[in-house]
Amino acid sequence: MEINYGLAGLGMIAKNHLLGIRNMSLISVYIDFQVNLKALFTTHSDKNYKEAKLIGFERIVDSMEKLVQMPDIDLVDVCTPNYLHNEQVLLAAEYGKNIYCEKPLGMNSYETGKMLEAVQKKRIKNQVALVMRFSPAVAFAHAILKKRVLGKIYAFRGEFFHSSYLDPAKKMTWRLEKEKSGGGALVDLGIHLIDLLRFLIGEIESVSAFTNTVVKKRQTFEKKLEDVEVDDWVLLSMKIDSDVKGTIEASRVAVGNEGTRLSIYGDRGSLHLDFKNPYSLSIFDIDSRNIHIENGVLLEDEFYAEVSKLYPDPKLSQGSMVDLHLTSLLWFFKSILSGKILSGTPTFEEAHKAQVVADAAYKSALENSMFVNVKY
Repeated sequence: MEINYGLAGLGMIAKNHLLGIRNMSLISVYIDFQVNLKALFTTHSDKNYKEAKLIGFERIVDSMEKLVQMPDIDLVDVCTPNYLHNEQVLLAAEYGKNIYCEKPLGMNSYETGKMLEAVQKKRIKNQVALVMRFSPAVAFAHAILKKRVLGKIYAFRGEFFHSSYLDPAKKMTWRLEKEKSGGGALVDLGIHLIDLLRFLIGEIESVSAFTNTVVKKRQTFEKKLEDVEVDDWVLLSMKIDSDVKGTIEASRVAVGNEGTRLSIYGDRGSLHLDFKNPYSLSIFDIDSRNIHIENGVLLEDEFYAEVSKLYPDPKLSQGSMVDLHLTSLLWFFKSILSGKILSGTPTFEEAHKAQVVADAAYKSALENSMFVNVKY
């Protein structure tokens, strides 16, 4: 079996995707199909032609229209800036292409709703790169939460910390323009934690948000000083299914404390994920004893069983960023080949709901951090 792959964009995130795809045969993941790099769309086709050919693409085109009109493309992987997603996804849907899109799916929930409507109308396979779902540790958590090992869940705390934006010399880019990014730390980093909470615990009912822009002005590459229009830091308080409450914090200025962590607390124990180790998590019982869960019990969970087959072995890891993106892409390839959406897939519908939460958070931040009900 073969997958004919089309890619839109050749920036840093696209190269993360390609690092995984090109090395599939070397890292012993459980696959029985081949991925052909059929075509690349890049706005700098002349500049990128040689590099794209070295990567292995058969064709390089200079417009999205040319990419989606190719009859032999099985899917389009959208790795362009956020403000281009809506137009490009709708175009791909118009031509009936299966679509994999980087996060966030759109600039706001109005856009994501339109994209969701388009793929549902055409019955197109779809997935968004909410890749943290595909960490073995998250799959582990999914399995034990379904088994109610922790009892009744009552609280959570998550944090996603980067630091590079604290440097005032960092140049102005589209990620810092509201009209091109849709938001800052919340939609860049926090959207992953929103998705994980929905996936692991349940629907988010209401949210309160504090945001801050720490570095308020930056120079463009032309040395013009401009206002930063998006958040560097965000703190959300949330209620999930009425009885579960907690916080998530996302920062692009957290010097000295980079990392992604999630804790979930129940009345019979707790679990703790630190994404520095994507392969395992810590589980504690009611007496604070670290407990072990048999792998056979975990494999009863369909999502855990499938992630275990696809995620690279530690000895063949290309780093968690590439490993997560590869596993997510393999998941989508298998959905296409099997003709069905696999259980646990972060579909456009899932991404749309995460965006609804993000929109509610931004509304809260504008309303003195009052709790805002999330209306899906």
